[in-house]
Amino acid sequence: MSVIAVLVCGVASVAALLRWLRVAQREHYIAGSCLKFAWRWTRVSAAGCALAVGAASATAVSFGAGVIGSELVAGSAAVVAGAVVMVFPWRMRLLGEPRLRFTRRAQRLTAISLATAALVVAAGAQVVGLASSAALVCALVPAVVDTAAACASRLERWLLKKFRVKAQARLAAVSPVVIAVTGSWGKTSTKEHIRDLLSGDRAVVASPASFNNEAGLSRTINEHLVDGTEVLIVEMGMYKPGEIRSLCSWIKPDIAVITAIGPMHLEHAGSLERIVAAKAEILERAEAAVLWVDDPRLDALAADLAASRESLPVWRVGSTGTPRLDVEVQACSASQPARAGDGGRGDESELEAVQAGADRSAHDAGEGHGASEIVLGLRGTEVGRLRLDSGVHTANAACAVAAAAAYGAPLESLSARLSSLKGSAHRSAVQRAPNGLVVIDDTFNANPVGAAAAVDKLAYNVRGRRAVVTPGMVELGSQQRQANAELAAKVVDSGATLVVVGAINRTALLEGAAGEAVTVRNRGEARDWVRANLGDEDGVLWENDLPDHYP
Repeated sequence: MSVIAVLVCGVASVAALLRWLRVAQREHYIAGSCLKFAWRWTRVSAAGCALAVGAASATAVSFGAGVIGSELVAGSAAVVAGAVVMVFPWRMRLLGEPRLRFTRRAQRLTAISLATAALVVAAGAQVVGLASSAALVCALVPAVVDTAAACASRLERWLLKKFRVKAQARLAAVSPVVIAVTGSWGKTSTKEHIRDLLSGDRAVVASPASFNNEAGLSRTINEHLVDGTEVLIVEMGMYKPGEIRSLCSWIKPDIAVITAIGPMHLEHAGSLERIVAAKAEILERAEAAVLWVDDPRLDALAADLAASRESLPVWRVGSTGTPRLDVEVQACSASQPARAGDGGRGDESELEAVQAGADRSAHDAGEGHGASEIVLGLRGTEVGRLRLDSGVHTANAACAVAAAAAYGAPLESLSARLSSLKGSAHRSAVQRAPNGLVVIDDTFNANPVGAAAAVDKLAYNVRGRRAVVTPGMVELGSQQRQANAELAAKVVDSGATLVVVGAINRTALLEGAAGEAVTVRNRGEARDWVRANLGDEDGVLWENDLPDHYP
């Protein structure tokens, strides 16, 4: 029985290791992530809870029997523990999407995990026997991977150092002007808009995709920063305070941009005040600052900067009605003349109404309906206009205009390029499927403000039946339940059908929708529902997309 138990537990441990290594990789190798997700899978369903309790109970019985020397009971319980672990978490696929990529870092984590497991088995075998120690390791694979991740973190920092030192030397040799962008959302789009506004007049390099940590930015500089580059535009992300300050210690921003403050990553940072402080680290060494001051927190930060660093140019960006703006966002119809800097009312409802009209005009294209626009003004002078159905978020475009102007780009150049800005892929992008279905792809969005705007966009672009497919928003800490309930209520109020994917936010979404929702287990089932229920002149919003290690 002991031999069978060891074989069963060995196979189950390998299967579990593949699952939890993938979770660790998707969660940026943060120690503790595997146990956090194991707990999530335990509490979201009765099946998950039963499996977790079953594995723990069988392991405990095996361990206890091993202590008293009952090999048959110890082996039998170990077989049960291994069998249960083989299918836990329930419905998390062994080789899910995105797949585990055996990068060098993943290989090192695998080796450390295997070594840790082997040490535990060897030590336990001396006390409770091989079968019981194998069962113990089998049940504790998430903890083993987390322990390995914690042990590997120092090694990874040491290995990364040589790439960072090389990048630092390269940055010093080329000496471009550095424009750094951070924010709870809008970082990638703003970065791309700054690149597009400056390209052509200057040699510009922007960090690709969402390369926004030390490894990604080191790679950007080492692989893309060529001689003659005049401007380097980088995106800086954070999970906790201190990370942006560390990046700025070797990538010193000449111009620093903060696009928004919100509850994204609240569960890592702990509070909104700590998020503000962490984002503000980007300003500590900057020579100019760009802030979206419609956000009261950033407005307060701008005031603090003005008081404490009088010599620092602070570019205030916001919508009409916000005081002392350098770059102003003003809503107007296509037939309405621009009044950049006229100090019109700042009521958000006006902007929302014009947004609605513009999105409706996209649906009515070809029927003679004029499209509404946003005018961007630079210190009282019109820079240009953006169609609200272009997919470009005006706050991001306005921050980009301010950053380019802070760099010294001429007004004529900004005006010529503004209308050609494009929205980022998977961020509120509108498409039409072959069957006539309007599809809004907002799968890379995961914040309350953007999600609400996408629901409005669906409502005003689609006259037929509408559906919003979403697993909800995550990493919002104490605000997650309320934010998801409010999103669900907004979807129902807009007249759309809410399709809830997975279980991670199901309770909150159903609560907000007052039970008026369709529930599916995964994205595949959601696609099947859309195909069966929506067609020509109907529309679907795919809001956020979570990898399948989320329950």
